[in-house]
Amino acid sequence: MIGFMPELYEDELLYSVLSRYYARSGHLIYRAASEELFQNPKVRPDVLLVNAYKKEVIDVLGASMETLVRKHTMFPAYAMFLPYQRRKDAFHSLVRRDGKHNNLLAIPVRKKSKYLRYCPVCAERDRQQYGETYWHRTGQIQGVKVCPQHRCYLQATEVLVSGKATPAFTPAEEAIPETQEVISCNNELELKLAQYIINVFQTDIDMENQVSVGEFLHMQMQRTEYLSLRGEQRNIGKLHQDFTRYYRDLQDNDFTELWQIQKVFTNDRYRLQDVCMLAMFLGVKPEKLVNRKLPESSQIEEFEQRIYQLHEQGMKYPEIAKMLGGSYDTVKCIGEGRYKKYKKDNIGKQNIQSKKKGSDWKKIDRETLPLVKTAISGIREDKSQNGKPGRVTEYAVTKALGLPSKRMCQLPLCRLEIQKYKEEYPRYWARKVVWAVQEVLKNGDELNWKRIRELTNLRKMNFQRCFPYLIYETEKEVAEKIKSTIEI
Repeated sequence: MIGFMPELYEDELLYSVLSRYYARSGHLIYRAASEELFQNPKVRPDVLLVNAYKKEVIDVLGASMETLVRKHTMFPAYAMFLPYQRRKDAFHSLVRRDGKHNNLLAIPVRKKSKYLRYCPVCAERDRQQYGETYWHRTGQIQGVKVCPQHRCYLQATEVLVSGKATPAFTPAEEAIPETQEVISCNNELELKLAQYIINVFQTDIDMENQVSVGEFLHMQMQRTEYLSLRGEQRNIGKLHQDFTRYYRDLQDNDFTELWQIQKVFTNDRYRLQDVCMLAMFLGVKPEKLVNRKLPESSQIEEFEQRIYQLHEQGMKYPEIAKMLGGSYDTVKCIGEGRYKKYKKDNIGKQNIQSKKKGSDWKKIDRETLPLVKTAISGIREDKSQNGKPGRVTEYAVTKALGLPSKRMCQLPLCRLEIQKYKEEYPRYWARKVVWAVQEVLKNGDELNWKRIRELTNLRKMNFQRCFPYLIYETEKEVAEKIKSTIEI
């Protein structure tokens, strides 16, 4: 029975307070403490995230599991910029402590061993204020090598952060020496970036925010030299050139390639330090980066509306093109409503073709939303193929509605609706597998790998990758049956 628990300090790792408990509990060996704290006493403590704790442990800590995950783990560092559904699934997994989070979070692969770090000045001040020091979360953020508050480099301890480390509770007070040389940092860029990343890390995440970081950062470049005049195309070469020049004095920088920057914009790269570097370069404030909002009107809409207005005022297309600095052919096509205008869809949907005198995109967005919802439902469960699941993407929806591939850029409500159902391939494969199993059982056939492969066309490797997501698509017992019945 747990009779006490040390009070949580600000920005303290959950592992840290449990280590302080262990030091004061009188237990002589790790196993004695683990039997009190964990549902499975043989488990290795997760230094940066959570374990399956006993209920009384959460009760005595005096905070909800939601608060502990947000404020006392490294969850923000690994989930801040994940796609909406994946971020929510990871958060709920950590709150439930079911062990599924490792397959959902964007935890960076480490090329060398990682150890818990600390700021020697912070440690000294902790001891003066509390009589002991503790493990700070901000000292463990990848990409942060300095303490911007005290303008010094972080120091590494011998406490290994690894699944291969010997299970142990090591309090910071025991691992951090009383006296330590303070190595000053005079690199202003490194200090500025560290402060920016920490500010982002400590900003509360709106778990319901569905705006992707790639789309948000693209919008932050509106009316700059990094976007085309119309605002649709990125001048990625110019951006990369200026970006690398801006960070040329940053030590050990591994975010320098053009393709890496492009992956942030396409929402295929989520690493905290990378997104923060790009956002800081573009002048985005940390709180706006975390709680992202799209502008009411895009540069595309404003550019096209300007053409319509000037033409209505009596200006000719050559004059408009010269005034706006655009191509005559493009300006004329937009003005006449012929620029990537809507095609009639082949299922009798209404035609929302652009009008010559301009389009009310907000109205079009609202009118198109029900069609998008219907298309999403049809893609996710294709009735023509006995409900076989499809993967929802912007391309799939626009194709189903017979719209141009880029049209969703002008329809934010429709785009947000698509984002709700956007899923990565392992999650999609899990839905296909569950559907296939239901089909096999419905037909009275024997459940085996061969039948699943015939219905899903999945390779063995992909089938194995979808296992962690089965629990989200069916009952736990069914998921276990699938994994135990099918021999690969």
